[in-house]
Amino acid sequence: PGKKTGEPDYQNQLECFHAQLALAAELERPIAMHCVKAYGDVGDIFRARETMPPRVLMHSYGGTAAFLVGLTRMKRWGARFYFGFSAVVNLRSPKTAAVIRAVPADRLVIESDLVSPHGAEADLRTMLAFVAEARGWSVADAARITRENAHRFYAAQHT
Repeated sequence: PGKKTGEPDYQNQLECFHAQLALAAELERPIAMHCVKAYGDVGDIFRARETMPPRVLMHSYGGTAAFLVGLTRMKRWGARFYFGFSAVVNLRSPKTAAVIRAVPADRLVIESDLVSPHGAEADLRTMLAFVAEARGWSVADAARITRENAHRFYAAQHT
């Protein structure tokens, strides 16, 4: 009532998020989630969970380095968090290099975040070069590390 057509129903989004987390935990499947302007609530939800999916990818992560570090240091769930970065979303922010440096090396992945495969390879290469520079790695090392991390994230069993 009183909402414009297409305006998000935040309470409904929270309820769906809880249900999706519960289902992924029950089925032991990883999730990829994109958080926009809700980091405080998302952090509270993760901290309060009794169960969690085996792995959580913070897709095209746009939060702060401090929030990221807080997630990775959670006693029960911290090792489950991975952080993805895409050229189309993340290269717009001046803080991205600093945030990428805060990601544990074994939880950093690159993404395209495009709706079409056209341009995906170029965007992935752009993001790969950015990650390499931000971390002080060679492009080859950045490619190997992020590929290994992606394989581990999507693996059938949590390691």
